[in-house]
Amino acid sequence: MNIKIVLPSFILIYLLLSLPAFFGITYVIDWVPEATLSQKFNGYVMEGLKNQFLLKSLCAVIASIALSLLLSKRTARKRM
Repeated sequence: MNIKIVLPSFILIYLLLSLPAFFGITYVIDWVPEATLSQKFNGYVMEGLKNQFLLKSLCAVIASIALSLLLSKRTARKRM
């Protein structure tokens, strides 16, 4: 297992799993009329990252480890 593959793939997979929440698909945030665009953006991003944290983390860890193992087997076969 290569940490150089696991960490970036974990981050990428976690962000991909958070995309629906970023766009407000899974929940609704009620905004006051005075909320600025940056406050709304910050709210959607922070809520999107925190929404179902454990489930997304578990899926991202499993997928990144599987990706790392597949890539390490692939490079081992090329060396032979």
